[in-house]
Amino acid sequence: MKASDIFVCIFNYRGAANAEYLYRELKPSFECHIIDADSGEKPAPFDGDTVYLPNVFYSGMMHHAITMAKEGNFPYMFFICSDVLISREALAQLKHYLLYESFEGVGVYCPSHADDSYTWAAWSYSRHSGKRREVAFAEGMLGLYARPVYEKLEPLDINPHGWGLDLVACFYARLWGLRCEIDDRLSITHPKGDVHKNALARNEARAYLMRYPEGRKIRLYWAACSVRNATIQLFILPSSYRKWLKYYLPVYRFFHRR
Repeated sequence: MKASDIFVCIFNYRGAANAEYLYRELKPSFECHIIDADSGEKPAPFDGDTVYLPNVFYSGMMHHAITMAKEGNFPYMFFICSDVLISREALAQLKHYLLYESFEGVGVYCPSHADDSYTWAAWSYSRHSGKRREVAFAEGMLGLYARPVYEKLEPLDINPHGWGLDLVACFYARLWGLRCEIDDRLSITHPKGDVHKNALARNEARAYLMRYPEGRKIRLYWAACSVRNATIQLFILPSSYRKWLKYYLPVYRFFHRR
């Protein structure tokens, strides 16, 4: 894939130092922008490549990124939140894969999660398979989305907190015969955020999903992913989830050696 095919966006909220690190690593290879949501930690302007917005939450940053990607006619958009930690070595690997491998037929692509990372989706943890593998769903703290997928997320005005955007992306990718992939060759670390039931964000997500003609099917897809993922829920909901992951993940990998 050509560098000019990919628009890179870094979503910043209270992570200016990491946002600047990601920008410096990615900018030489791609068209790259930081989108800051008035977190109180403003990243450097980088000659206009940093966009300063009011606190528009996750969906507001995504909306701005999609608008820029559409205006530039980019076939793919890669986004990463500034609380995602990725080593310089892994970033170099990621750039190499994006530039030199084929992503034809791929709708959603994400690196795997390291053992000390947080993700709701059990299958996003690295299986150490050494390859890209197809999955049912990939959580949306970072990812490469094909243009039909990222365009399908709009409009976002009824869902400012952004729950469910990743569900929509993966649902339509799979509906259209595009693959959702996790790449076990590189891993990221994501800190555990607030996983308590946020009634407002959940209600926004329900309304957002139901605006689609396939809204009920998306809700069923959400339920199916939840059931499939239930084996790890007991491990990630307690604050001590990392203690349990070291026991869970070897068992998980034993039964998913493919």
